[in-house]
Amino acid sequence: MRSVLTIFCTMLFCCALAQPKQPARFELEKENTDDYFTVLPAGQDGVMVFRDTEEYKKGEGDVWKIVSLNTELEKRWEEELAINEKYIIRGYDLINGHLYLLFREGEYSKADYHLIRIGVLDGAIERYDIENEVELELSHLTVMEDKIILGGYVRFSPTLLAYTLGDDHWMVVPGFFKDKSDIVDLKSNEKGTFNAVTLEKDYTGYFLRLRTYSNVLDILFEREIRFKEDYRVLSAKTTGFVDGNIAISGSYGAPNSTYAQGIYFVVVKPQGQKNLFSYHSFADLSHFFDYMNPSRARRLKEKAKKKERGGKSYKHTTRLRLNGVQWDGTGYLITAEVYHPKFDYVSRQATWHNYGSPYYGVNSFTNRANSRYVKQSSRLSGVDDASSFEYYESIALHLDNKGRLLWDNSIPIDDTETLSLEQVVDVTADSGKHHMAYLAEDKVRYQTILQDSVLSQGELDIKLLYDSDEIGHTYVGMGRVMNWFDDVFLIWGYHRVHNKHVPDLDPRRSVLFINKLTFE
Repeated sequence: MRSVLTIFCTMLFCCALAQPKQPARFELEKENTDDYFTVLPAGQDGVMVFRDTEEYKKGEGDVWKIVSLNTELEKRWEEELAINEKYIIRGYDLINGHLYLLFREGEYSKADYHLIRIGVLDGAIERYDIENEVELELSHLTVMEDKIILGGYVRFSPTLLAYTLGDDHWMVVPGFFKDKSDIVDLKSNEKGTFNAVTLEKDYTGYFLRLRTYSNVLDILFEREIRFKEDYRVLSAKTTGFVDGNIAISGSYGAPNSTYAQGIYFVVVKPQGQKNLFSYHSFADLSHFFDYMNPSRARRLKEKAKKKERGGKSYKHTTRLRLNGVQWDGTGYLITAEVYHPKFDYVSRQATWHNYGSPYYGVNSFTNRANSRYVKQSSRLSGVDDASSFEYYESIALHLDNKGRLLWDNSIPIDDTETLSLEQVVDVTADSGKHHMAYLAEDKVRYQTILQDSVLSQGELDIKLLYDSDEIGHTYVGMGRVMNWFDDVFLIWGYHRVHNKHVPDLDPRRSVLFINKLTFE
């Protein structure tokens, strides 16, 4: 009787779980010679899509196509934007209902800039010409209220530039930056401030320096963060202010290695107060080894326990990309992915932005991959020459406000390879649960977790526009699943679709597809 009752309760629980649905789809045709689209979620404002069409309008310049969609993936407006052919796109961002496209006049790093600001809802276009006298090797870009902040290097020294909408020139952001140090994070916050984090070195070793600036470029907060002597920082991501403090998280490894051994977390407090540190090695996590075959995972866990009984720690090493850290109201959620780089030495140039993967030109599939941050990939991760990236697992950690581990979970990643080092799995929250999802060729794999428990998991086919559509080919390495708003995901990628049954429809069409994914 008890077993029957247990099965019945389990069935009721499973039925109550949110099921994945794809209530909307949008397509844009893409010819083989066309540039690839860039797809950016704009939260409740919808989605922005843009690309260089490779067309030319005499006397005006290259023609760019900009499309705005609402949250039902219905086209709100579509515009063609002419941009002088002398300009090369160098970065973009989408924030507060506006898309920002930043161009530079040619390849020369001291050349002037041209900024275009586009309203997501109304399509209003503003253009700004910006004089530049700083020979900046650009690596970071972020937008804060009425300002664009650039991060990069002038003769190997970190430098920040700021531009206020309506001005005609860049301003150098104050603050002494140590030569041959690295910018590892540049992030705008919700309250009109932004964080800049550099990795520096002195006679005692490496350390992080955090600076938080106001909208008028005053330094509100500056602090050195020094770690254990044998720990090397490999990445860093910051939060905004939480209870007057800023948190930083990233991966750490051995002093002379680019392989990670675990994740660090530090609550950075004002000067005079002690920072709170915590270190979470991979062997300390309950679900880190779940992507491995059971026998190997069991051996590694037993090895870790044996070393622990002997008073030693087991140091498992791997490549890890930290996706981010955020305060969710009850604690800090940290997400990261285990990956493996593949190397093929062909060169290309990327464009930097705020969404985790570079914008590339035509036929980029055959070219060299690159990560978002030039300095971070070459100095800290050692994967600047990688041609592609294979992913094994995404992990999620939840910490309390002092950095103590509350729970961890993971989802294995299969059949996924990208051309740039970027986030693959995204996470949404839903009434205490978290949904994790990623794109694997022509399917979406998902998992719903409640802290360290897995409530459900599965995969679903990408929903097509017509019932009689069939996928002829999927472009691997382009596209992903992204958190859109609340617990809603955005799926995008490229398909060649076959359909001989719908009149007046091309029987073979190559498309950019954008699907909406919900858990209802």
